[in-house]
Amino acid sequence: MTEQRRDRIAELEREVAHLRSELERTASPKVRRLTLGGIRRRARSVGAQIRGRLLGSAGPSGAVGHEGPVASAVPRFFDNRAATTPPARAARPDVSVVIPVFNSAPWLDDCLSSVLAQTGASLELICVNDGSTDASLEILQRYATSDPRVTILDQPNSGQSVARNRGQQAAAGRYLIFLDSDDFWPSDSLADLVADADSNELDVLLFDCFSFRDGAVPEAAWARYAGYYQRSREYGLTRSGVEMIADMREGKDYRPHVGMYLTRTRFLRDTGASFIPGIVHQDNPFTFSLLLDAQRVAHRQVDVYARRIRPGSTITALRDVDSVKGYLLSFLSMQDELRRAQLPPDQISTLAQVVYGTFDGALKKFGRLSSEAKDELRRIDESADSQVAFRILSGTEPKRGR
Repeated sequence: MTEQRRDRIAELEREVAHLRSELERTASPKVRRLTLGGIRRRARSVGAQIRGRLLGSAGPSGAVGHEGPVASAVPRFFDNRAATTPPARAARPDVSVVIPVFNSAPWLDDCLSSVLAQTGASLELICVNDGSTDASLEILQRYATSDPRVTILDQPNSGQSVARNRGQQAAAGRYLIFLDSDDFWPSDSLADLVADADSNELDVLLFDCFSFRDGAVPEAAWARYAGYYQRSREYGLTRSGVEMIADMREGKDYRPHVGMYLTRTRFLRDTGASFIPGIVHQDNPFTFSLLLDAQRVAHRQVDVYARRIRPGSTITALRDVDSVKGYLLSFLSMQDELRRAQLPPDQISTLAQVVYGTFDGALKKFGRLSSEAKDELRRIDESADSQVAFRILSGTEPKRGR
């Protein structure tokens, strides 16, 4: 460890000590309650920075480490916990956790254990088995047998979007949160999220995530994702979803991954937001649509989510044709949502940059597609918007009418 790194860790530790001292000096019980959540969040953020530096990972600044944390070094608060009797299933739990599962047997124990070990908030765990052909269903059944909070929904392989849609339709919790079946929660954070969302009457509460390597991940993929999910600062003040998108876009901190926020279930259902079936990059239009309708949104700079970057995952082994299709259909959906929102010109201009970002994702990979793949892509959507977008991707201008 370098002298500079040791100095920075010492500085962060002093800040934690100062925050604890500040809480102790707060005489008023009311002020103490109001302050406690903020101090805890800051202490956790500082702790994440310390952990990141010790592991060599990307910190909140988003800087990419040389190697980054590996799976064996990532904190797992749920490890070595004494076995206890699971809580009874609540009729209306605080949170519904939706996990789509497809051939995730090697990682599923980490994922499920991290949810079921959460304390201080009632929850239900809805696992949608999407036609797994490995031992995933057997693992799910083992957990469901021993814990009444676990529900398994079984379906033929239909893709992550269909699985998530089915899970959210079945949710009974006041809040809903998504988790991917090869990822997990490294800390006992759920109760704090619920308390924060309740006290601030939030529609959506955003948080952060850190990535870790598991296996021989290509260097190009790791360079992209090592620090991708860490925002540069906290956007703590409650604001509308439109304002949050704009502010995060300006700060280069907008991240649409659906595992990085807690949302009020009633609000989600009122918006009618759902995932587009049959595509990848489906988080982009879902999160965009949800935030466009949200009136009360806040962000906490705490690492609630641990993202496993591994060989063979959707993000490291994605075919160009699937990526272009996902980006194109996401772009078209987000363009429609932006039209529907009827925003002032200055907000449209900023949010249009987010919408264009999905189109740019398609543009970067379109040239690598075969002629057959391009022709297949042209036929997936016959709408005028889609055909214009396809012509732009192809490097031609749409013909003018006479």
